[in-house]
Formats: sequence, C-alpha cells, structure tokens
Amino acid sequence: MEWIQVVEILKEVNIAQLIVIGMMFWFFYKRVDAKFEKIDARFEKMDEKIDKVEKSLGNRIDKLSEKVEDIDRRLCRIEGSLATQGSCLFNQAHKEKLTG
Repeated sequence: MEWIQVVEILKEVNIAQLIVIGMMFWFFYKRVDAKFEKIDARFEKMDEKIDKVEKSLGNRIDKLSEKVEDIDRRLCRIEGSLATQGSCLFNQAHKEKLTG
C-alpha cells in the first residue's frame, strides 16, 4: 500500500521544480558559508590579538615577580642587619626575658 503511494507521488513530481529547489538550496548555502568564513576570519584576528596581550601580560607579571623577589631580598638584608646590631625588637624582647 505504501509503495503505491510513493509511486503516485513520484509520477506527480516535476523535475524542473526539483532542479530549481536544489539551486536555491545551493545559493543560500554558499551565502551562509561565505558569512561563516568572514566570522572565522574575525575570530582568527581576535585570537592573534589575545595571544599578543597574553605575551605582554606574561612579561609584565615576570617583571613584577622579579621586583617582588628583589624587595624581599632587600628586606631580609635589612632585617639581618638590624638583628646583628641589637636594635631588633625581637632581640630586645628576648633579652628582657632572659634578664627579667
């Protein structure tokens, strides 16, 4: 029963209409594909910009890290210098405990 209906539908199909419908699908597909390619190109440009910003930010963070380490070394030297001179608060509190 179903095959008979399919055969009847195929008899009524106009080949010219199918060709026109196929051409319309192809035309719209090409337009949509071109738009997606433009969008992909914009995303690639944005990726390049993001990579540049990441590199720049990475360099700045590295420089900041070096500066923090340098400041830490300087503070350690100052602390050591104060500790050896006896003017450190920690040493004074320790001496008071020993004498008191």
